[in-house]
Amino acid sequence: MIKIESLHKSYVRGDNSLPIIQGVDLKIEQGEFVAIMGASGSGKSTLLNIIGCLDNADKGRYFLDGTAVHLANDDGLATLRSSLIGTVFQSFNLLSRRDALANVMLPLVYQSTPPSQRHALALAALERVGLADRATHLPNQLSGGQQQRVAIARALVNKPKLLIADEPTGALDSSTGKQVMSLFKELHTEGNTIVMVTHDAHLAKTADRVVHMQDGRIVI
Repeated sequence: MIKIESLHKSYVRGDNSLPIIQGVDLKIEQGEFVAIMGASGSGKSTLLNIIGCLDNADKGRYFLDGTAVHLANDDGLATLRSSLIGTVFQSFNLLSRRDALANVMLPLVYQSTPPSQRHALALAALERVGLADRATHLPNQLSGGQQQRVAIARALVNKPKLLIADEPTGALDSSTGKQVMSLFKELHTEGNTIVMVTHDAHLAKTADRVVHMQDGRIVI
């Protein structure tokens, strides 16, 4: 599903180039659940952004489901994001003036899904995360855990081959975080490929495999 070879990424700050990813090699199989861990500044979120086609590497090769991502332009990356990848953020990133159903429908709008199909697909995604009865609620009418489940439904509505999550429980209390992780575990058992960044070693145990990063390199 994912094949990364000799990946490098640096950021320019003033006259200096700061290396963030330094020669990473990584393979992730279809249906695998991988957690990426590391200290702040280790490069884990940058690596996840590259995997999720939210950022470009400077050097190296990245193949996603057979597609050479490293050769794609901005339009190509956007197509990959909309067709193959579902993304879950720590801060939910829901539109405050749209209800849960409208938030979940957004990827369908971007993918030009016919309007006649959007409602049913979005409602089915909300049903999958146990929130069909909250479809008409605005984000501020939902708990943090419910907002994250809406975000997961939005990530799933296009039936992506890859689900990426950056600290998906970071804004939640421990009990609610466990509920969200239970949902990720269910999605994994259903065959979804998941790549998750987390700082919590206990939550990382949910995954099939834990990848540790240090100073821009994979150390385990």
